[in-house]
Amino acid sequence: SMDYFVRLAHRDDIEALRLLESEARTQLTQFRGGKRLANELPLVDQQWSERIGSTEWLVIVGGFDGTPLGYLCAKMVTAQDVLLIEQVFVTAEARQLGLGDGLVNAAIESCRQRGMTAVDAFALPGDRETKNLFERSGLTARLLIVSKNLGS
Repeated sequence: SMDYFVRLAHRDDIEALRLLESEARTQLTQFRGGKRLANELPLVDQQWSERIGSTEWLVIVGGFDGTPLGYLCAKMVTAQDVLLIEQVFVTAEARQLGLGDGLVNAAIESCRQRGMTAVDAFALPGDRETKNLFERSGLTARLLIVSKNLGS
């Protein structure tokens, strides 16, 4: 198996993060609820440098040979001592290599080190890969949000 890296993002990763996020956003809208989630989670795009330098955000990248092929972005909800994973994405060609698991496990470990009490994350209905990814790391459904779109 190939060796991959998982580490905290730094400023050299910004261009890769922007490209990966753009790819993630395109895929998000394939799933039910994806367009609405995309509206509720504005693109980080130009703000990656602020997030990377912030104590409020956790940004982790993973990949091979120094090239990031996946990322995780999570918000520290310090009032509740919870880490909220807002985005986790691995580019299609790197999906079967354990990179997603590495990203999620690094986020969980980071929580433990900070003494936080829980990790929360989003998955869209029908996004079986993301649900499976979270479940492999022990994240299971705590709340289902049901919704009816009343048109515009």
